[in-house]
Amino acid sequence: MELGAVERKDLASSIAEKLRLSIISGAFRPGDRLPSERKLAGVLEVTRTTLREALKVLETLRFIRIRQGDGVRVLDYLRGANLEILADLLFRDGALDGDLLANLLEARVFFGRILARLTAQRASADQIEAYAKGVESLALAAGDPPKMQKIDLECFDLLARGGGNLVFVFVLNSIRSIYLRHRQVFERMYQDPERLVEGHRQVLAAVRAGDPEGAETAIDRMLQDTARTLGTEP
Repeated sequence: MELGAVERKDLASSIAEKLRLSIISGAFRPGDRLPSERKLAGVLEVTRTTLREALKVLETLRFIRIRQGDGVRVLDYLRGANLEILADLLFRDGALDGDLLANLLEARVFFGRILARLTAQRASADQIEAYAKGVESLALAAGDPPKMQKIDLECFDLLARGGGNLVFVFVLNSIRSIYLRHRQVFERMYQDPERLVEGHRQVLAAVRAGDPEGAETAIDRMLQDTARTLGTEP
């Protein structure tokens, strides 16, 4: 991937994104030293101060390491990057990575099982009723895939909060960013709204009954069904 000038808006973020995609594409490999600040700033047509801001962003994301006397070294993002990198990897060179999509949907099923089980065990009455309201809002949004996607993600957020594990809430935040960045792919999961809503209602019934196994089974079935609408079964 060739480097070139970037639009002059939010320059540090634009540069960081451009360099990050270059690393992901293999233009820069783990262990490589990036060109000097002077050279990079010249190629990107920005000041060295702005470039340093962008490099700090990449260092925070663990794509690079900056050391005095050794310059800027590329790190192995598979060892250091967080879940949000999946949004970059899902589409590379303009094509959907089917294997990665299958990985994501498989992880989604296992993650959903944990959320449903914990919520059935731990959720308060108020949290259960909040989820119930979310499910009914989902039913009212039937036929509007973008709106259904938004509410469906909110329902999963309510499940995560009901489970009482803050780590899972933050993991879900990262997953949500992947879905929203590539909403045109995931909106296809809402082609059968009645089935999805019924799936959530079955999860809700099990959660209300304090039945962890039932909640896990219901959400597994629901997530497997939505995965099939994408042509990928976990």
